[in-house]
Amino acid sequence: MKQEQNLSVKQKLFINAYLGSENATEAYKQAGYKVKNDNVAGPEASKLLRNPKVSQEITRLRANNLAEQAKKREKIDIDQDWLISQLITTIEDSRADKAHNVTRNAIMDVGKVLGLIINRSEVNAQLSIDAQLTQLDTSTLIQALTEARHPPAIEAEFHEVSED
Repeated sequence: MKQEQNLSVKQKLFINAYLGSENATEAYKQAGYKVKNDNVAGPEASKLLRNPKVSQEITRLRANNLAEQAKKREKIDIDQDWLISQLITTIEDSRADKAHNVTRNAIMDVGKVLGLIINRSEVNAQLSIDAQLTQLDTSTLIQALTEARHPPAIEAEFHEVSED
């Protein structure tokens, strides 16, 4: 903070403008420095950036900004409750805008997050495969896997398991 007090008003204005735009020439002019044209402002702005007080203040402010951003990221705890609250906000906004497709999709997403909506085709496919596999005896299953190996689609060794 002591460093900031050693800066002139124009230097502080320059720093703030520079951090907002990352354009030193424009920041130099916005800070109120008198220049004839950009050909003069550019080199003068470059000199100002090399000024130890100015460069240290820019570094300090950037570090503070990064620290604040990190704190904000830590505060945003993305979990199920946060996700649902965001979807509810989307539903409310889309209803106000009469964007019915967006509303419907957000409602469906809430249902999926809560496990209330399950894709039936996935469930049916899994049940169908499970039912078929449980009906096969061990030798038929090994034979099917061996046949699937030619051409080699599955790289593995197959051993018959005895049922004791």
